[in-house]
Amino acid sequence: MKIAAWNLNNRVGKVPFRLEAAAAAIAVGADIFVFNEYYPQSHGQAFQAELERAGWVHQALSVQTDEKANRILIASKTPITPLPLTMPAFDQQFQSNLLGVKILDMNISLLGIRIPWYKSKALVTCAWDWVEEAAASLIVQPSIIIGDLNATEQSSAGRGGEHFRRITQSGWQRATPSGSSYFGKDGKTSTIDHLLSTSECLIADPKYITKINQHFFCWKRRIHFRSRDTCCKHQQNLIKLLV
Repeated sequence: MKIAAWNLNNRVGKVPFRLEAAAAAIAVGADIFVFNEYYPQSHGQAFQAELERAGWVHQALSVQTDEKANRILIASKTPITPLPLTMPAFDQQFQSNLLGVKILDMNISLLGIRIPWYKSKALVTCAWDWVEEAAASLIVQPSIIIGDLNATEQSSAGRGGEHFRRITQSGWQRATPSGSSYFGKDGKTSTIDHLLSTSECLIADPKYITKINQHFFCWKRRIHFRSRDTCCKHQQNLIKLLV
């Protein structure tokens, strides 16, 4: 089974949604897609319908709260069912950036996530407290946590680094594809998009995808993209899963 995660960089509508992102995802050919920073505005129905026509017929969308927030969309070729989670209550942003499902054919729990880029260290800590508690509850079963954590294992405590290190030290495995997952201004790069798995899950051939055919999944420099191209600042994180 192949699982892919993609931060679409929609930024609650500040960046226009590209409907052709559906064709780009289809070209990757993963069995399950976890889209984060998903904010399709008026394009959501068309985007999800195109995925459905291509075979990703099982879909789940994170909750919509009273606050404007990015969301998580999981699209799967194999049956999925909602994963019971105790949702965070410290704000209404994080709830929309979380989505848990159970992959029924493989009995795997999958948590799609994006930790918002909080300016408040207190909110960062609250978010990582929740992630650490969720990881502790999921580690007793075959599980995957995948998405944009907006942190690395080397990050400061104020950005979640200490929590991240404790999670990996507790037995979670982090996939380590070569390269960077995020390309920022002035050529700066970082690896803030991750896949964590429990010991029952064997991760094979993890990779970051930059481009497929005419579709760009990230950019490394400022260039003009043709209208048919799909681009964002995050590469796709693709893994093959063996259980």
